[in-house]
Amino acid sequence: MHVKKKLLPSLLFGLLTAAGVLGAASAAADTGAGVVRHGAAVSDANALVAEVRVSLNRAALVFVEYDNPQAGRYRTALSAPGAAHVIPIVRLRPETTYDYTIFVAADAGGREAATGPSGRFTTGALPPPLGDLRVQATGRSSLPLVLSSYRRTGMGGDFVLWDETGATVWYHDQVVLAGPLRQLASGNFLFPGRLNLTEITPLGEVVNVVGEAGAPHHELTVLDDGRAIYPGREVLIFDDSANGGPEQARFLVDNLRIWDPAAGRVEQVWDAKEAWDVRDPGQRVPGPTRDDGSFSWTHVNSVTTGTRGNVILSARGRDQVVSLSPDFGTIAWQLSGPDSDYEFPNPGDRFYGQHTATQLANGNILVFDNGYGRPEAEGGEYSRALELRLDAAAGTAVKVWEYRHTPDVYSPRGGSAYRLGSGNTLVNFSTVEDHLTDAPLIAVEVDAAGAEVFRVETLDALPPADRSRYRVYGGVTAIMGETVLRPPA
Repeated sequence: MHVKKKLLPSLLFGLLTAAGVLGAASAAADTGAGVVRHGAAVSDANALVAEVRVSLNRAALVFVEYDNPQAGRYRTALSAPGAAHVIPIVRLRPETTYDYTIFVAADAGGREAATGPSGRFTTGALPPPLGDLRVQATGRSSLPLVLSSYRRTGMGGDFVLWDETGATVWYHDQVVLAGPLRQLASGNFLFPGRLNLTEITPLGEVVNVVGEAGAPHHELTVLDDGRAIYPGREVLIFDDSANGGPEQARFLVDNLRIWDPAAGRVEQVWDAKEAWDVRDPGQRVPGPTRDDGSFSWTHVNSVTTGTRGNVILSARGRDQVVSLSPDFGTIAWQLSGPDSDYEFPNPGDRFYGQHTATQLANGNILVFDNGYGRPEAEGGEYSRALELRLDAAAGTAVKVWEYRHTPDVYSPRGGSAYRLGSGNTLVNFSTVEDHLTDAPLIAVEVDAAGAEVFRVETLDALPPADRSRYRVYGGVTAIMGETVLRPPA
């Protein structure tokens, strides 16, 4: 695990911006507190994090407003009372100059705040290889912030936040496994590594590593009660020669685990090998073996909660979406794949090698249909966002909406599709076909009619097989409690 340096280690308070050292400045009403010294500098560990330091002549509360004509105007959260303050500034664009103004508040509500002195700082360039990416964005997302997990060779990579115009405003780089990133109620971020769960602050400082996580992978969902559910994995080795396999066959078998931060423990709540028989070839979908010769049998790549407290799984290795009971004790239904409870009257409505299965408020199922191995008779290999209506009485699944890029894009692995609060759908084509060496990674937000409202294309020098944008998704409205006073232009 790459552990970030503690941010801002080299700031010298007396050698900051041109605002520099000031005499007593404007005082807040009824407090008599005023700024006697202030300054700002950008972190040497993260180009998009700055720090404003403020010294007062007596204890008071402070907040900072910062502004760039194109990037927007923002207000930090209110500080705790004190005479010396260090105010982190986030949601910044690279190589951009911001003006800031300090406010000294009379009370905890921030009312009767007196305007203090101002200053200026300029952010740095994104580090390589993030800074080497060619990113083109058009339109405007209905999300205030958009998360992107960018992978490169070896599945390491970076977490990135875009603002609604597609500009990068936050990153956490050199991640061992660039998969899902979720924000906790505390404001910290949580993500799975290869063998653990890692919790970081928005400033990139590692504050918690859950070492007994059980090989987490692919997904992490924070529940309403603050716990986090995710798939774990174990390796089963057995003689599969009766089925035409090797005598020492290696099967990767998924389970579900819940991390309870309050109790400080991880509990396993479901096991795939107890639901299905891994030795039964009828419970397998043909697919490639991994580099180590193992077969990813279930390959659970998303875990979300449904409309009744049920749990929705996407099992890519089975070309199947599964609904578990809220207590994980039973399988309510299986969609596609082995022993499906639903038929597809139109075979072209089937999905293959899917990601990010969610149950919408109307009960429909939305997936990113990778189309991996889709038969030519059903349209061949292309990717799409696909919404299906399930009729339990008739036992049928019918397409009611889809988004296919024009021209078609085939994304054989990764990818995501999420329905947003606006009613739009955010679709990420994670990879491109290996022979399309100059093709960009594409993420789009589309309305109900399929019209694009937001688009981001990313291209770098790596071969397509060595790069992907695992997911593009929402879930973050503020990085450190900042308020938008004027959105980006």
